[in-house]
Amino acid sequence: MDVNESWEGFAERMQRLNPLFELGRGMEVGELKPHLQTILMQVLLMIFYRELNDDDHRRKTDIRYMVEDTIKQMKLLADDKQIERITSGLLYQGKEEYSKPFEALYYDEIKQSWETQVFRYVTMDELYTNLEMGSTIVYKLTDIAQEMIFMSREMAEEFSITIEQLYSMQLIKNGNFRKATRNLDNLISRVNRLMAKEFTFQKEMINNPKILLIEEEWQRADNRSEIEKQFEEEKNHFRTITSMIEKTKRRNEEEDEIQKELMLLQEKIGHTRQLHDRFAKLVIQNISYEMKLKAENPSLFWETSLVSFREHLYENWFMKEGVRDFEIVEKVLSPLFSPKNEFILPLDWIWGEQEFDEHQQTEPVIEEEAEEEITRKRITNWDSVIQAWSYVFQYLQTYGEFSLVDLETLPLEVQDLWVEESETIDLWMMFDKKPLKVQVLHRQEETLSDEREILLYKLMKEYPQFQMFEGLKIYTKFDHKAEPFRWQRMKITPFKICIKEEKE
Repeated sequence: MDVNESWEGFAERMQRLNPLFELGRGMEVGELKPHLQTILMQVLLMIFYRELNDDDHRRKTDIRYMVEDTIKQMKLLADDKQIERITSGLLYQGKEEYSKPFEALYYDEIKQSWETQVFRYVTMDELYTNLEMGSTIVYKLTDIAQEMIFMSREMAEEFSITIEQLYSMQLIKNGNFRKATRNLDNLISRVNRLMAKEFTFQKEMINNPKILLIEEEWQRADNRSEIEKQFEEEKNHFRTITSMIEKTKRRNEEEDEIQKELMLLQEKIGHTRQLHDRFAKLVIQNISYEMKLKAENPSLFWETSLVSFREHLYENWFMKEGVRDFEIVEKVLSPLFSPKNEFILPLDWIWGEQEFDEHQQTEPVIEEEAEEEITRKRITNWDSVIQAWSYVFQYLQTYGEFSLVDLETLPLEVQDLWVEESETIDLWMMFDKKPLKVQVLHRQEETLSDEREILLYKLMKEYPQFQMFEGLKIYTKFDHKAEPFRWQRMKITPFKICIKEEKE
C-alpha cells in the first residue's frame, strides 16, 4: 500500500500517544476524575527524579505517599480508597493479583488492520530489587513513561545525548542558567539508562556469545570508527559548554546570583561529563569484546539454515522472554507428539493422565568424597572474586574462623558479590579438600597450581594487610550436628574455615 504524507508513520505516532491517552483512564475515583491525569503525571515526575538521584524510595508504599502528597499539594481531597486506587492504577490494569499490563488499540497503516499495543508505565528496577532476599519491588519508569516526560518538554522524539547538549548550549546562550541546570538532569538520566543497557548486554554477551546473532542492532564492530567519532563530537560539545560557562562567568563577575547559578551549572556539567566518559569507555570495551569473540570463535557465527527447537524456541524464546498464555506452549509442543493427526496422541490427553505429587520431598545431603587432586578452573572476573573473599579474610583476621552462615549478617551488597561469579562459591568448596599452608608471598603467580593459592596471592597484592596469613595453616572444621542451610537458592553444608600457626 502506498501511503501519503498524512499516513506515513501513523502507527508509530499512535503508539507514542496511546500511553498519554490511557493514563488514568477507567479509574473510578469520584470527584478526582477531572484531575487524575495531572496527579499521575506529577507522580511519574517524582519517580523520575528519585531514579535520577539514585533514591531507592520507589516501592509501592512510596508511590502511595507520592499520590497522597500530590493530592494535598494540589489542594484536593481524597480518602484512603481513592489513593489506593490511583496507586494501583499506575502500576497495573485491573485486579492486583493479575498485575496485567495496559492495552490500547492503534491502526497500522501498513497492515491496514487494528493492532493491540501492550505497555506499562513502571517496571521493576533490577539494580535495587532483590526478590531472592525477600525485599519488595523497587519501581522505575519504563522507556514509554520516560518518553512521556520528554514529550512534555515539547520534543516528540526520544532525546539523544547530542540533542540534549545542543539544547543546553542554547539555554546558556539565552542566559537561562537555572533551566540549563535542570536540563542536565535529563541528560544524566539518558546516559544512566544507556549504561544500564550496555552492562546488561555485556553480561549476556559473556554468558551466551550467540546473542550477537539475535541482537543484530547491538553488533557495532563494523562501524567502530563512526561510534568513536560520535563520542569525540559529544566530548567537543562538553568542552564548548564548559567554555561558554567560563566566558559567561567573566562577563558577570559582579553578579553574585548569576555566579551562584553558574557554579551549580559547572558542577552538574562536570558530573555529566564523567558519566559520559564512563559510558563511552563501556561501549568501546563491549565492541572490543565482540571483535575478540568473532575472531576466536568464528564457528559460533556461521549462518545455518536449520531451525533448532532447543536454541531458537526454548533458549531464545521461552527461557529469555517467557510466554503470556500456556496455550502457546501446547501449540508448540503438540506437533512433537502428533505430527500428522492430533487425534493420535493429543497433548491434553497426556497431561490429563498425570498425577502430580505436591508433597515436598527432603533431599538427602550427599557429601562429596575428598579428592587429592584439585582441578584448576578458569576465573572469569578475579576482581569480583577477591573483593567478595576479602570479607572472609577480614573475619579470619579478627575471629580466626568464618562460616558462610555469617554471610547472612553482612550487608546485601556484600552478599550480592558472592553470587556475581560462580567461581566465588566454587573456591569455598575447594577449601574443604585438605589443609593449606600459605606460602605464596614470595612466589610468581604463574608457578601457582592451586586455585586457593592464586586467590591468596591476589588478595595479598590487593590488600597488603592479608600478608599476615603467610606461613599460617588454613583448614576446615565441620560440626556434624549442624543442619545444612539454604542461602541464595543454594543448599550449603555449614563447615567453617579456620586458621592456626603451623608448628615446625
